[in-house]
Amino acid sequence: MTDFHARETPVVPDSLLDSVSLLSKKWHPAVIRCLSVDDGMGFSDLERRLDGVSAKVLTDALDELQEYEIIERREISQSPLRVNYTLTERGEELDAVIESLADWGETHLAEPETEQVVLVADDNKRVNTMHTAWLEDDYTVRTATDGEETLRSLDTDVDVVVLDRRMPGLSGDEVLDWIRSQRYDIRVVVVTSEDVDLELLDMGFDEYLTKPVRQDELRSVVADLFERRAYDAQLQEYLGLRSKLGLLRAEYPDETLETHELYQRLRDRLADLEPTEETFDEIDSEILERVSTGTPQ
Repeated sequence: MTDFHARETPVVPDSLLDSVSLLSKKWHPAVIRCLSVDDGMGFSDLERRLDGVSAKVLTDALDELQEYEIIERREISQSPLRVNYTLTERGEELDAVIESLADWGETHLAEPETEQVVLVADDNKRVNTMHTAWLEDDYTVRTATDGEETLRSLDTDVDVVVLDRRMPGLSGDEVLDWIRSQRYDIRVVVVTSEDVDLELLDMGFDEYLTKPVRQDELRSVVADLFERRAYDAQLQEYLGLRSKLGLLRAEYPDETLETHELYQRLRDRLADLEPTEETFDEIDSEILERVSTGTPQ
């Protein structure tokens, strides 16, 4: 005989539906998480922390959370009126549930991290080994010791190439020309012991380092190039060109550059690519500072 009460018990109880309804509102869990980290936040503090929330939506969220006694509103002063919001004991219990949900999502729903691949190409095995050691904690590093091996090691998985300019067989200059001819979305930092020369105007590198390279220089430049991969093609061209012209201005007097036709064309191109003020705000300030001078920070 079937138990009547077991048959009548809902599979999904109302209490669960109510809880899901509360947590499914976008800003409710966010407010609770904020208050769990910084207990005692004002309205403007929450508004700044919760990027994208409108004043009305935040007001409604705070009102509903107070109704459920999840948060508490306290007046700090009346003139001017200042209030703080804190979690109640009930709110702290709910925050533990939200944290568990976040951990579960991180484990089971988050996109796997994309492998970041750097190709270090240098015919000096000691330099190759040293540069690899500096980068391998943060990136997957491939190595090559000449131009032909560099081409064999290149594919669409490679994000950044640390490229020695002078290698046996195919030179770094020729490898760089090939990379650009294939239209790979690869950022290239050229590394060389040679003096800076005006031939650089014809080269499509993103950054340029002179040997001996310091560890902090190389790590900083490679990290910047990974960040710049997220920018659109026009902004990447602008930053690479700005770095190149800054490098040459540091090495050559103005009168030499002003009479160089290609330099003048590239300077005009730089002016055409000048980002808007809004786009400038999106560029990391350290990257912008470095490409202004052509030297790593």
